[in-house]
Amino acid sequence: MPAGRERLFGNDLLLREYAEGLDLSQLQERGPGGDLALARGNTNIIQALTLRLRVRKGELAPLGWPAYGSRLHELIGEPNVPRTHLKLQAFARQAIEMDPRVLKVESVRTVNLPGERDTVRLMLDIQLIDAPSPLNLVFDLSLEKP
Repeated sequence: MPAGRERLFGNDLLLREYAEGLDLSQLQERGPGGDLALARGNTNIIQALTLRLRVRKGELAPLGWPAYGSRLHELIGEPNVPRTHLKLQAFARQAIEMDPRVLKVESVRTVNLPGERDTVRLMLDIQLIDAPSPLNLVFDLSLEKP
């Protein structure tokens, strides 16, 4: 990846997904207690946009980020029907377009996963600033109440 894109998309701590949520990743070669791994460039922008979808809008207001996050959580418990899919698409688009590295969201599609009655897959094509081709971001959301 060109150094300019890495600088543009930045670096952050790399997160791993667990059943209970997210946790920091360690460098593989260091073992337990070693340095923390970094997400760089494309990996970082994918992680950042995914986190923006996962975090409830307003959840980070006490930390000075009142507009960060999405409204996707508002649809948990709603039926998996076309009306809900339209809201999912709108809420995802709004959240992603708030990131300053995003030029525009070119498309948002939703599909039902086979065998997963309450899970909707969001597929976004995102045009990032200074990127020659769109980024494809896939995000699964369970509509089932916990």
